[in-house]
Amino acid sequence: MLVLAYNLLMRSVIGSMYRRILKPILFLFDPESVHTAFIKMGELLGSFPLSQSLINSTFTFRHPSLLQKINGITFENPVGLSAGFDKDAHTVNILPDVGFGFAQIGSITALPYEGNPKPRLYRLPLSQGIVVYFGLKNIGVKKIIEKFKQNYVSPRIPISISVAKTNCDATANESAGMEDYIETLTQLRNQNVGDIYTINISCPNTFGGEPFTTPEKLERLLLKVDELKITKPIWIKMPISISADEFDSLTKVATRHNVQGLVIGNLQKDQTDKSIIEPIPSTMKGGVSGKPTWELSNQHISRTYKKYGNTFIIIGVGGIFSAEDAYEKIKRGATLVQLITGMIFMGPQLIGEINEGLYKLLQKEGYSNISQAVGAHHKTNS
Repeated sequence: MLVLAYNLLMRSVIGSMYRRILKPILFLFDPESVHTAFIKMGELLGSFPLSQSLINSTFTFRHPSLLQKINGITFENPVGLSAGFDKDAHTVNILPDVGFGFAQIGSITALPYEGNPKPRLYRLPLSQGIVVYFGLKNIGVKKIIEKFKQNYVSPRIPISISVAKTNCDATANESAGMEDYIETLTQLRNQNVGDIYTINISCPNTFGGEPFTTPEKLERLLLKVDELKITKPIWIKMPISISADEFDSLTKVATRHNVQGLVIGNLQKDQTDKSIIEPIPSTMKGGVSGKPTWELSNQHISRTYKKYGNTFIIIGVGGIFSAEDAYEKIKRGATLVQLITGMIFMGPQLIGEINEGLYKLLQKEGYSNISQAVGAHHKTNS
């Protein structure tokens, strides 16, 4: 009990110092430079057992009630790192110590890509969001595989690798785009890298726009993926800036193929949405992460769970800044959740705070395991 109390106090102190002192300083600097610095720091801290141990003892919260076995994989807790933070697999060794129960690397593509022109990140402090315009910047699948083979033979948490198509003119047409996905998935499968593969069909910052967000195109892509006979779980990263009917039409396609999970969802594409308080410069392209995705994500999670809750697991993403936020997505139907922006705004201790908060919420509502809370809103109201 003393150890738990100490960890709670330390997380509270770190969070307060981050929000009051460090974040205001960091927000004075270019966001991409700060992002790069944190990635390098995470890679360095993950290189030494002592730093791993110190961070683990301070940041991580564990309890059996948070453990789940999903798609044959054990998740120590339901809180994961979303794709887009660690594009090139730099921080795999430190993420478990920060408290994550799983992590998504990438998105990665068949060929390396240097990314869209800068600026590629823009903070929205009032809206608690970030405009993202990286455009699938990554080192390519071959180098990602090399990294895992050399540095991450046995990651301590499940690793999902997000797969997209190389962002270039050559893959803008449907056929070439499909082959790009298939090449990346084939290499990952053959080299046995990653525990889960997430097919990102919804990155808005690419040549030709979102490549496979019509039912007909998604059908053709998933038929190709089926032919690979991948035995590991396959998830799809879904768009959220579409209507309920459009979303449902994509989900229906997924029911006919080797897909086990839906990640709901990706960035808010509409920069004029009422959830975005401050003006965004007309020169700043990209989708918006964080709180501006909250409502859309929640609506799609609820509708999907009510109709397809027995078919897919749902991974809830968008606007998670607290344990209550994560719990809301879980009670709407998400079995797992992911975040990035909340950590940027609230501090790296947020992961442990969410997990401890989830444990307390489960206790309060009489659940012995987090799985019992999945979809609870709809079970209560049915």
